[in-house]
Amino acid sequence: MPIRCNGVVFVKRFLVLLLLIIIAVLPGEAAQFVPNCPVMPVSGVKEGMRGSMLTVLKGTKPVSLPIEVAGVIPEGNGARRRILIRLSPSKEHPTGRVAQGMSGSPVFVGDRLIGALAAGWVFSDNSMALVTPIADMAGVFLGGGGAVTTAGASAPLTVEGLSASAASRLSGIADVSPGAGGAGDLPLNGPPFSPGEAVSALLVWGDVNMFATGTVTAVSKDGRFLAFGHPFMEMGDVGFPVARAYVHGIVDGSMSPFKLASPVAMVGTATQDRPDGIGGRMGYFAPSVTSTLVFRDADGRGERRVKNFRVARDAFLSAKLIEGVYGGLIDDQWGRKGEGSAVVTLRVDGAGLPGGWTRTNAFFSGTSIGDELLRETAEIIDTFLTQPFKEVFPIGFRLDVSVTREPRLLTIENVIVSEDAAPGGRLPLEVVLRPWRKEPIKKRFEVVIPRAEDDAPESCELVVRGGGVNSMSQTAIDEGWKAVDGFDRLLAEMGAADANNELVVELNYKKDSKKDDKKSKDGRRDDEEREFLSETKSRRIKEGTLRISKTEYVVEGFMKRVINLGSPK
Repeated sequence: MPIRCNGVVFVKRFLVLLLLIIIAVLPGEAAQFVPNCPVMPVSGVKEGMRGSMLTVLKGTKPVSLPIEVAGVIPEGNGARRRILIRLSPSKEHPTGRVAQGMSGSPVFVGDRLIGALAAGWVFSDNSMALVTPIADMAGVFLGGGGAVTTAGASAPLTVEGLSASAASRLSGIADVSPGAGGAGDLPLNGPPFSPGEAVSALLVWGDVNMFATGTVTAVSKDGRFLAFGHPFMEMGDVGFPVARAYVHGIVDGSMSPFKLASPVAMVGTATQDRPDGIGGRMGYFAPSVTSTLVFRDADGRGERRVKNFRVARDAFLSAKLIEGVYGGLIDDQWGRKGEGSAVVTLRVDGAGLPGGWTRTNAFFSGTSIGDELLRETAEIIDTFLTQPFKEVFPIGFRLDVSVTREPRLLTIENVIVSEDAAPGGRLPLEVVLRPWRKEPIKKRFEVVIPRAEDDAPESCELVVRGGGVNSMSQTAIDEGWKAVDGFDRLLAEMGAADANNELVVELNYKKDSKKDDKKSKDGRRDDEEREFLSETKSRRIKEGTLRISKTEYVVEGFMKRVINLGSPK
């Protein structure tokens, strides 16, 4: 079954995929890991011993390379015990250099496993490397692995499916480099791992892959595995998918060689990410967050391009990953950076969201429209994933983006209104708007003058503005009178926020001071300043003092008119 989902059916396929998912702690997860091969404790390892290391140099089949134990480094000053080895030149690997991606390669003395290759050095003797003892690696399933380690830092990440420039949007998460393979569907439930095989731990997969590649160290009879010999992201309990990797070859870099590899088939899930390595279970697949980008270049042929990807499920990492991938995909799909306009619709589907939740907005930037259109999207996605009320899962995001180089701007030039009106009456008005470098257009509205009793003001103020100009604020929240206290309230207030593509007409007036001082039964002032924004907008639209017209432009400008009030009608 492919992991890819297409179009509007992505959530349905996502729910089907969940039938394969494990959500609770796996049976036996905290049990001691027992490799399915003989092992040698580090106390038995001596300088001068000769052995072998299993790793993939090309393709998917491991080869055996000769090694010699150069020493055993004792623990002390917070450091863990490590074994120093030297990789010898051989027919299979004439240079005898340790390459990035060999991390996790099982090292044997005779037929006994002593540990996993974990770290080498750059600008130095690349034949030397440190080995993490197998007993330390096995401890990852017990929540251990040591707070301090010399086994190496978190793994460098490769990004496929994005250009090098677009992939740089993910550099804030970790060091990233472009890969050689093309991203796409990854089949599920590949055959179980064998020691020495290349393995990729993934943060993003689908039309974009973001992963680190290492080597499988050991497997056990209960279906678990160990790999890397050092951390992936060093995040503890995790749910990152792992895939068998195909090694295209070893690149002989100036700092150190590295394997160029691509994931080819999902095998299981890494459940532990500790200083001494990663561990997990084969045949099980962790929950993930589904994301879709539907992109249209309005300056080109206008065709829709759909990209689908998944990200590892983590409340605080997923949003950063989604934002980075969306940004990179938009950069590549448009093929340029710089000024432009965009209409953006973000749809969220998931548990507790019958019918989904949708927000549409328009954006313009004279410097970088890709950055501008993502700010609000990133904030909303982060809110859904980190909000404190309930876990929304399964969850999927779909971002529809239509981009043009043209400044899609509407500027308010004039507001035409009669000078007088009466309480309880209707006030017609006309707004003159100018599209960028085009002839003006006119839009008509009608607002209602509230009927007042003994507190009727002599005048009121008519405001016409763009939705992103002097936006209505959450005064009740900002001043501490109310707080968002539930998931439904959160959705309502996110949906109530003004949008840049709105033309807003509002009629404002101040009540008589005597009435303004009146209190409700609970002792609080019962006025607009203590309403949620969604409540204020709903009430004012119903009473006729607020009108909102949505456009496909960014509306700019702010104008006022004073309306003199006569006798009530």
